[in-house]
Amino acid sequence: VTIRAALLRLQAENLIDIVPRGGAFVRSTTIKATIASGPELKQSGSFIRAMEGQGRQTLVRFLEASSNIPAGDTTGAKMKIDPETPVLRRYRIHLIDRLPYRILDSYYLASLLGDLLGKDEGYIPLFKWLREHTGLKATRALERLNCRMPSAEEAALLNISRGQPIIDMDRWVWADDGTLFEYTHIVANGALHEFTYAYDLDEEASK
Repeated sequence: VTIRAALLRLQAENLIDIVPRGGAFVRSTTIKATIASGPELKQSGSFIRAMEGQGRQTLVRFLEASSNIPAGDTTGAKMKIDPETPVLRRYRIHLIDRLPYRILDSYYLASLLGDLLGKDEGYIPLFKWLREHTGLKATRALERLNCRMPSAEEAALLNISRGQPIIDMDRWVWADDGTLFEYTHIVANGALHEFTYAYDLDEEASK
């Protein structure tokens, strides 16, 4: 067994964190290292705000420069728009305390958010920007989650082994006028996320 294999096994068992170009560190057992309690958009407005609220150091790193492109067949179908409709693509990764947490591939209607093109430095609260520049408010989100093993590229970006599960999430967000303006595909390190949901029960439905 090589040292690298041993470290990857310890990482998969949630005993250590491996920071790219930083080293391997024993994960704290007194404080749960990573909790992203959902639905995060409703509670904190964004994942970054949720982590900052826990006193964590956050960083958004763009994997590619943002670009305005045609939606294409796949994204067009996801957003129920014509494939030629311009969308703003933002492909990035969230790092918390220097650890890669999640990869985000987001598509926004360029007619509403296209002016964010090139504004990849720092963190811009998207919903606040939308409200201030268009008068629209984000009011509804739909999320679909499943668990799977990562691809080679995803494992490399998240700095995990191919045998460590990831959370695959599709997210759609609507404005108060009913416009579906965002579709985001999220790939998150499963060991670093916990999603907690609460909902009311209809007792009559069980009769």
